[in-house]
Amino acid sequence: MKMRTPETSPAGCRNPAAVAAEVSVVATFAAYATLATLATVATVASPGLAGGAVPAMAQVAPEGRERFSHAEWAKVLERFVDEKGRVDYVALSRDRAGLDAWVERLARQGPRSTPSLFPSRNDRLAYYLNAYNALVFQGVLSRGPEKESVWKGGLVSGYSFFVSMKVRLDGESWSLKALEDDLIREEFADPRIHAALNCASVGCPRLPREAFVPEKLDAQLDAAMREFVEEERNVATDAGRKTVTLSKIFDWFEKDFLSFERVSGNPDPKIVDYVNRYRASKPKLDRSFRVRYFDYDKRINGR
Repeated sequence: MKMRTPETSPAGCRNPAAVAAEVSVVATFAAYATLATLATVATVASPGLAGGAVPAMAQVAPEGRERFSHAEWAKVLERFVDEKGRVDYVALSRDRAGLDAWVERLARQGPRSTPSLFPSRNDRLAYYLNAYNALVFQGVLSRGPEKESVWKGGLVSGYSFFVSMKVRLDGESWSLKALEDDLIREEFADPRIHAALNCASVGCPRLPREAFVPEKLDAQLDAAMREFVEEERNVATDAGRKTVTLSKIFDWFEKDFLSFERVSGNPDPKIVDYVNRYRASKPKLDRSFRVRYFDYDKRINGR
């Protein structure tokens, strides 16, 4: 609202009547501002005062802005995933209401359709990581649930699950492969995602029992990559043969890791350079050693 310039007499002196009117207007605006501030504080501190708890579709950020909530997915993970990252798909298939509600919301809400709920890069990335993992769950259940491997079926290993199968996300149709390659990898260019995405296979990184959330996403991704590269099943050294054997993930997505190294100032990167970034409690890998890759364990990560 545009306020008028205070009235003056021809001689430049303030008109007493105008001064009184102006004081009244200012006082009114101040009162409204105070009430609005108190109402906002009450709503954030005690959602019940504003007519009930914050709905599952959104949560209130510290600055008062609504953000997408991952609480439903967190409950699914806590109930059906154990500490080793193994999933009880059979139990989930018998009690899937929570997963179905979460997947249904993913189908209609996301950064493209409701951008106001995703104010930061971390908001968007957390959404896509959780969505990918949840849609993998849905895909496993659609196969019975699958008890052997999502890679079986079709002439090309994994094609029927990761390419042919379509999923709904944010109002659009995707394959899991396109979601990973064309959206998550392309848009975010963060190799740590490879320690967070889980394709329902034993060879995948351990699936955590908590959802990825924007406010601590960087710490979660760092921890996931550290754990991944410090596991013997993913990184092993044979000093006698001067070889390093890595997870097949480092072979499949070598471009992502080397690109990150170059952007970070490494002019002549090797794959072990990226691995060494996260080898906090284990010896660093020798850059001169020959690199080999483990066969990928495609068995279902069920229990």
